[in-house]
Amino acid sequence: MRVLFTGWAWPSHVYPMIPLAWACRAAGHEVRVAAPPGLTNVIAHAGLTPVPVGHDVDVTGAVRSFVRALVPENGTGPAAGPAEGRPSARTPRALGMFVDLAESMVDDLAAFTRDWRADLVVYDPTAWAGPLAAAAAGVPAVRQLYGIDLLFPAREAVIRALEPIRDRLGVEEADPLGALTVDPCPAGLQEDFPGARRRMRYLPYNGAHDAYPARPPERTGRPRICVTWGTTMARLGDEFFLAGHAARALAGLDAEVVVAITPAQRAVLGDLPPNARVAESVPLHLLLPGCDLVVHHGGAGSMLTGLVNGLPQLALPRLPDHAGHARRLAATGAGLVLDPADGFEPAEIRRAVEELLASPGHGRSARDLGEAMAAHPAPVELVADLEDLARVPPEPVEPPEPADGHDRQLSTLTHHAMG
Repeated sequence: MRVLFTGWAWPSHVYPMIPLAWACRAAGHEVRVAAPPGLTNVIAHAGLTPVPVGHDVDVTGAVRSFVRALVPENGTGPAAGPAEGRPSARTPRALGMFVDLAESMVDDLAAFTRDWRADLVVYDPTAWAGPLAAAAAGVPAVRQLYGIDLLFPAREAVIRALEPIRDRLGVEEADPLGALTVDPCPAGLQEDFPGARRRMRYLPYNGAHDAYPARPPERTGRPRICVTWGTTMARLGDEFFLAGHAARALAGLDAEVVVAITPAQRAVLGDLPPNARVAESVPLHLLLPGCDLVVHHGGAGSMLTGLVNGLPQLALPRLPDHAGHARRLAATGAGLVLDPADGFEPAEIRRAVEELLASPGHGRSARDLGEAMAAHPAPVELVADLEDLARVPPEPVEPPEPADGHDRQLSTLTHHAMG
């Protein structure tokens, strides 16, 4: 089977698909990962074969332009957003950005899907070039979620927005939901949506590292709080990277604060209180097993990696999709979310952290979600579902011709023994 994975311009929209791509490769299938040229090294460093398609789009500039219309320059004051944290694709500018991304990729992607004779396309839910290219090649498309399914309510709007591309490709129908959805979220966290769905255990992948990172600081017996702001917000501008702001809000708290950053983020971190220290270039899935609580920006990767470790969480979301993830998490009891309309005042951050540490109910809810995620099938167990969907018959294997009489006799005996 030939499986083509595709995502778009940010690593965080490719990382979640890497474990399933590895599983397909380990099962003996051919795997390629198609993405804009800027992600070529990200894919190659994951040990997979990249296929550059289309051209790079200034996604950072596009997101920054409409987020700055919602967020004041200090990055911590009131901000408007879709009601109830609904998907960013319902914001016209964001929907237009995703259509632009599809336009930038779809011609090359459709040509490669056809010429490589792919049997199946697995795509990030906002990489709409994926289902379009699959439809043009006449092969099934599988949508792999990276978190909460925030885009389902926007399905009809997406279909309408993609009509010009679909018409140009000569495709009558291309459902952005695909023929199957791979879902990493447990039932208690995910909103219900129709269509075929297969749950898959979430295995965190945080990118390749040149060497095993330095060990996290030793425990002191006090609660340990991890503050992480992922990689997306810092790309939008220094004012959106609030890891230092959150850590400073916890000054004097009887707890350790470990701030997880990339080397590039150190310059914008600012001064930290005495109870805080930096963990630079430590993958989140290696750091969180030694923590008791996570404070983050509401990103799906941070949220799910925290739940893998059964950790309660505090989210301070700025982007609409981050707000959607954070509010859904809070609804399960596994965390709290601060409303961006009220600002992220230090006193409110500290109050929320103290509540999470003092209330065992939040921890129990987080552990329940983590146990439900651990019970999901591993990526390798989903390969058979992909094979069934692609309906690719196995190639017949002809037995080798015996080399001499003895081998012929042995072959005959084996044949009779096997009936």
